[in-house]
Order: sequence, then structure tokens, then C-alpha cells
Amino acid sequence: MQFGFYHPLHGVVLLSPLEQFDGNRFYDPAYVRSYRGRMMQLIKDCTPGFGLQIHDSPVHCPEISIQRDRLKISYQTQNGIQVQRVTTVSNNGEFQQKTVLSTTLPKGVLVPVVLSLEMSLNRASYGQLTEGGPIPLPKTSNVFRSCATGSTFSLCNPNLDAGIEGMFWTNCSSITNLISENTEQTYPQGPVKKRYPAMVMIMPDLPVTFYLTLHPNVQGHPSRPKQHLWSSEPPSFPLWKLQDPAALNIIRGNLEYILGNCMIPISEHSTCVITDHVALPLGWNRDNYWQVRFLIEAFQRLGHVVDPCTAKNYRREISHQVKSHLNWVFHDAQRPHIFWHRSYLANGVPKDGPIFQLDQQCYPILELCDFFEFIPDSETFVRGIIEENTISPIIEILLARRDPQSKLFPTDETPGDDPVEFPFHFSSHVLVWYMFKRLSELLRILGDSGTLQSSRMQVLAKETFDATISHFVAQNPKTKENMFAYLTDGTGQHVFYHDANDIPTLFAREWGFASTGEISGVWHRTMQFGLSVGNDGGYYADGPFGGLGSVHTRGPWPLGYFQELVFAEMIGNYAARDNAWGRIQGTMFSDGLFSEAVDSYTGECTSKAWFSWPGSMIGAALLRDRMQTVLSRERY
Repeated sequence: MQFGFYHPLHGVVLLSPLEQFDGNRFYDPAYVRSYRGRMMQLIKDCTPGFGLQIHDSPVHCPEISIQRDRLKISYQTQNGIQVQRVTTVSNNGEFQQKTVLSTTLPKGVLVPVVLSLEMSLNRASYGQLTEGGPIPLPKTSNVFRSCATGSTFSLCNPNLDAGIEGMFWTNCSSITNLISENTEQTYPQGPVKKRYPAMVMIMPDLPVTFYLTLHPNVQGHPSRPKQHLWSSEPPSFPLWKLQDPAALNIIRGNLEYILGNCMIPISEHSTCVITDHVALPLGWNRDNYWQVRFLIEAFQRLGHVVDPCTAKNYRREISHQVKSHLNWVFHDAQRPHIFWHRSYLANGVPKDGPIFQLDQQCYPILELCDFFEFIPDSETFVRGIIEENTISPIIEILLARRDPQSKLFPTDETPGDDPVEFPFHFSSHVLVWYMFKRLSELLRILGDSGTLQSSRMQVLAKETFDATISHFVAQNPKTKENMFAYLTDGTGQHVFYHDANDIPTLFAREWGFASTGEISGVWHRTMQFGLSVGNDGGYYADGPFGGLGSVHTRGPWPLGYFQELVFAEMIGNYAARDNAWGRIQGTMFSDGLFSEAVDSYTGECTSKAWFSWPGSMIGAALLRDRMQTVLSRERY
């Protein structure tokens, strides 16, 4: 179990069973990977975290259901005990855990339980494989206090100005005061070491209920109640109409994960969207765009897959959260160098140094265009952002950095956060062209504002298109065919490669960049090469789960399976599409989420177990018509 909450200075603070990240090893990729995988390893080893532990093995896998901010787990133990645990997060940020033990056996059963308070309060590490400038970690110092009266406890880290207050109680009279000591103890190097064991007699038809609550406490910053966006409580069993279980799991799981775990409100009208809640609780414009795009696809199509009341409530929440994220990215995400940085803490502070990633400058503007196009009653808000001069500086800095000879836009890193051999990157240019094109259309409808003129954006789109075609189309020495190079120096040197992160390349034809004539053929050959063993370092063919991946994290990626699936659908190769869909299902977690990378032979996670980008992409595809015949049964 891990409990995270927002901190206005540190971004995210975590209550975790793990010791704090070693602040001296930010530049040690092997250690970063190992630490990222610790939480997943605890799950694999069936090692319980903090909270109430039932020391009686289950006889079958638990039944798990997730609804909004509520997680329910039910199972039966070997000694005939029925366990039902419901975990919720209330509107004021309080964590609540209710555990009910019952039995239908004719006589009582003695059950060993432990209240484990082995936990540590740390700032999220923000440790990256491609470290762009670590933010030093405050020293560990866990100060634990307990009070036998009322079974209350607290844990604070004075170096964070943050803490939690907890309470445990039960209807079992024999262990009413399970926390039986009044104590104060400091753990300067690691987690608290407090365990309170007890034996509980469970009698037939007399359930025993245990309650545990944790309330975050940030000094000087009281908890902000979460805005209640649902018009009524969701039904006990929302009526999902999607018949295919895998498709339903992906759509519902990722919808709940993004709305429930990845949205961090920092004010009433501003929300940071993080990529994952464990390894890197940071905001990336790139990842956030595809997360939000999935939400917008859901906004448009939920009426087809869920009952009207639930769909209406989801739409209300999605509209609010997307608008709040746009407020965050345009108003709260700091830009000390004018451009958007690589990644951000939830409070809007840049995580990394002044690393310029070209594609990151486009995604917020595209998100604004999507919001206007697909969310009703958004004109006033979008017009306000256009008129407040927040977009113009981004356009001007792009033009200031543009190479005067080639008319290409340089980047410091690829979308995988890796340094570039040559300064000009293909899929980022497709994105720049698409951003100019969409912004021109938006201004044509809403009207020009200062230097933001529809005609000017149209000219910039054409110039970008012409320069991209002129400098990226080249003969691949391996295939002897013309295709789009991955990188170029703008004077005739090229690198040929394709990466799971390069989604704009996949969509180049659908967006209209490579939809006609010879350019369509160039795009087709580029994708065929990228999804083949000739794509050295990008395609990992070995094993039943082989596929497109990345040099960033070597091995196949579920995000790569998505590219294979959509490309196969685009060209009508239904056998390849079904094959990719099979690998997607085989690497999906039970909650419908996906990892960053997987083992090509087993399909098991090898990197970053919680990674919302691939689930967002796959979920959006399932909601659209492109996946209609992939599914094994009728969709609706």
C-alpha cells in the first residue's frame, strides 16, 4: 500500500513501506530501475504493506472491483474466513480502510491479525533514467507518536513540513485498544518499525469490523476539499454495455486510473496531470496530451458504453478536469526560459534544467484545440487563453530557434528524453506542422489576436511541411528505399530508426501530412521499416511478445503494440492487427493498465509498472470505430 498527497513545495509526498530513495544515486540507472520496481516486487512476493494484515492465506485469487474512489477486495481464507476490504479516499483527502471478517462455519475461528505501521514519509524521488537535473531530497526523519487512548497515531517528517494523522478502531471488544502504548520515537534512516499483533475470534453470524483512517497534514496548508462533480452517487453496478471483457477492462480501468490517480488539484480551477503515481509522479506535456485525448474520446463516446446517468457524470468530471489541466499548463507550469520544460512537479515547478524538447511545446496548444473542438461551451475559456498572450511567446521562441538555412526546428532530446545525434527530429516536425495547422483553424473560427493570426499559422504550417519533406525524405541504406529519416543534420546526413514514443509518425497519414501521392508511400515504407527487425534498437522480434520498443528502455513496449495494431488496421492487414491485439491482452494487468516495457518471452513487466500513456492510446482506439472488428464479440 502507498498513499500519496499533494504538497505545495515538494509536489508529491508519499507514505510508503519503502525507505527513501538514495539521494546520492540519481545518476545510477540500475539503482533507479531497481527502486522503481520495489513496489511491484512487493506485490509479486505477496509482501503486505502497512495497514491491517490478515495472517490466513486465501484459497483463491481475490475478487477486485474499482468504482470511482473506492476499491473493494473480497476473498476466503483457508480457515473459512470471509474477508472483505473496502478502501476509499474521501473528498477531503482522507484515506479510509474498512475490513470485515466473517464466517459461516458452525463454530468460531481464531484469526491472527497485525496492524502494521511500518511506513516512511518521504518526498517522491523523481528519479529518472535520463536524469535532467535532480532536485535534492530532504533528509529522512520519521517521527512516530502513538496514543493508547483512542488508538491514534501520527507520523511526521519535520524536514518536509508534512505528516499524517491516523486512527484505528474496531467493534471487537477484546482488542479495542490494539495500539496499547503512548510513545514517541524517531527513525532517522528508514521506515517506522511498529507492529501490533492480536488474535481475533470470529463467531458465526457475528462479523468483526476494523477501521483505519489516515489524514494528510501539510503544515500551513490545510487539506482542500475535492470538488464534488457527480450529480448523484454512482449506481452500485454501473451498466457498462461493452461486451468484450478485455476492452471493457482497458477503457474502464484507464478512465478510473487517470481520473482517480493522475489528477492532482492544486487549486479549485487548476489540476496537474501526472504520468504515474509510483515511479514518476510528474507532469509531461507529451504524456498528458494523450491521457487527456483519451478522456476526450471517452467524453464523446461514453453514451455508447455505459448507462446514461454514469455517462453524464463522467462527462461533467472530464470537462472540468481537462479545463483545469489547461489552466495548470498555461498558468501554473513555470517557464523561466519561455518554453515548456521537459517535466514538472505538481506545483508547476520544472523538474529538469533548461532542456528544450521540441514536441513538448506543441502538445498544450493541441490540447486547447481539442478542448474547443470537442467539449461544449468552451469558447469563452479558449478565447481567454488566446487573448492573454500565453501562446505567442511559444511560437516566437520556436521561430527564433528555427535554422535559417533548412527552416527546420532543432531539439535537444527525442520524445524518449534521449539526446539527439543530429538536431532535427522527424516526428516532432510532423507535430509542429499539425500544431500550426490546428491553431490556424482555431484562429479562423475565433479570430486573430496580435501576432496569432490564422493566415500566419497557415504559412508556417506550409513552410514546416516543405522543409520536412525536403530534408527528411532520404534513401535508407539498408532497404535502398526512400522513407522518412528519424534524425537529420539538415545538410544530407540521416539516422534511420523508429521508436515507440514517436506516435506522430504513426498518425502522419491520418492527420493529413502524408495522405496523398508519393508522400503516402514514403510514410508507408517508414512504418513498415519501423515495425521490422531492420529497425535496430527499436524492434525486438524475439519471443511471443516481441514488438516495437525503444532504445530508451530496451525491449517491446505495449505502446509499440498499439502502433502495430493501428498501422495494421490502417493498411487492412487484419491478421497483423489481431496478432497485436493478442499481445496487448497478454501484457495487460488485471486492472486494465500497462507497463512501459515487457519481457519479449513472458510478457511480464520489465520497466515502470504504472504507465498511463499506452492504456490511454489503446483505450482511445477501443472507443473509436477503428477497433470494431478486432474484438471477439459484438461491442455494444
